Amino acid sequence: MAVIFVGSAQPGEGKTGVAAAIARKLAYSGVPVRLVRLAEEGGNAAADAAWFGSLDFAPGSPTEAAGAIPSAAAGETLVVEGPLPAYPGGDAKLVVVAAEKKPAAAGASAVVVTGVDGLAGARATEGTPVVVELGEDRALAGFSVSEAKAALNAEVLVEGDSDPTSDHLVIAPIGSDAGQPYLRRFDSKAVVVRFDKTDQHLAALKSRPNLLILTGGRRPSEYLFDAASANGVPVLLSRTDTENTVIALEGIFDHTRFHGDRKLDRMAELLEGSGLFEALT
Repeated sequence: MAVIFVGSAQPGEGKTGVAAAIARKLAYSGVPVRLVRLAEEGGNAAADAAWFGSLDFAPGSPTEAAGAIPSAAAGETLVVEGPLPAYPGGDAKLVVVAAEKKPAAAGASAVVVTGVDGLAGARATEGTPVVVELGEDRALAGFSVSEAKAALNAEVLVEGDSDPTSDHLVIAPIGSDAGQPYLRRFDSKAVVVRFDKTDQHLAALKSRPNLLILTGGRRPSEYLFDAASANGVPVLLSRTDTENTVIALEGIFDHTRFHGDRKLDRMAELLEGSGLFEALT
């Protein structure tokens, strides 16, 4: 059985993205692959497993966190994410993900260090694992609609088509004429605007946001509901004013979960050419 185990000493160090990128690379190379999320205290194991189970390049991936590594079919590779103590050893290849530089775990094929200053790329010396250093990245830190809703305890006014992630949190300006060119400067964004600024609501929608967050706790013009629904843009209503809404969202980039196509594409792009995939295959 071929197993690639992606582990970290504690939750939140970035192993979900690394595991998903490895699995996608294998699948796109023609290798049958399944992603398995082991149970872990203090992390997002249940949500990670549900996301793994939805990925079309890894059909049959369990949708619930597993207590043990399952058996693999002939010719299949399992990419397993879990805490480091669960590493089975043997022929399983180990990828360690760490939020800071520290000595590599014994037997590791590769070490991915997340959150270092800048993108230092990869390095390896004979007899040592490949070390990939990934700096802070805006796309990987992006927050989802569901995470913004939870942070604000917000009311959902318009359901979106999906749960996209936003790289920028943008406060709408005063006038709609200035709003459109200003908002279009940001590619992937959530826009914060007061509930009664209908002109700014429409200006924001024309700039193609991932999310519209209304502040002030009161329902907006009915016209907004039709416009947002037609554009597939989710709308949340915060119960507080704009200043306190932004304060509540200030730390959201530090605690986001890895999921979604945008984050997966970005992680795969960062790891491509690092030597990680070659070390595992």
